Amino acid sequence: MALTYDFDMFAIIPEDVQSEFGDMFNDLGVTGMMGEKMAMFRDPETVAALGRADEAVRTYFTDSGFGMQVYSSGAPAGRYPAADEEARVVVIKKLTANLKTHDLKGANWGGFEFPKFMEALAITAPLDDDALRAPTPGAQQQQTGPTRQTDADRMRRLIALGGLSVGIILLLYVAVQVVP
Repeated sequence: MALTYDFDMFAIIPEDVQSEFGDMFNDLGVTGMMGEKMAMFRDPETVAALGRADEAVRTYFTDSGFGMQVYSSGAPAGRYPAADEEARVVVIKKLTANLKTHDLKGANWGGFEFPKFMEALAITAPLDDDALRAPTPGAQQQQTGPTRQTDADRMRRLIALGGLSVGIILLLYVAVQVVP
């Protein structure tokens, strides 16, 4: 069975908790964590594949902002909540930067196919928040209608994907140069 590479952004501190305990968080000095989000794959098999992968691969993903748990925002396959656009761009930039700092050459990916993950990143599109269903753990939904995506959102996403593509090209170039 083919893996799916859709992922959603999970708020480390949910908004309802932030609003209820915001003053306490301010007193503790942890307000910087209030907006933190973590990327989580929707497909349990994708998470399991990463669990079978070498430590270097798992570290690459966790250092890039991924958790090794399953979560679904309720968005259909190939779509994600438009409100998560900025957090997704941050994760894509971390994935790009970490290609330079993590040695993944020769690593066992446990069945996780990085090129297919990249393809999924390139074709995934935002979905207006009012078109979302309630979040469910690991559930995959059907695709719904188009979303309004501003030119700035599109450009920011394309720049981030372009940077990741350049990182992959550099990684492949170095790998080819090292192989006898």
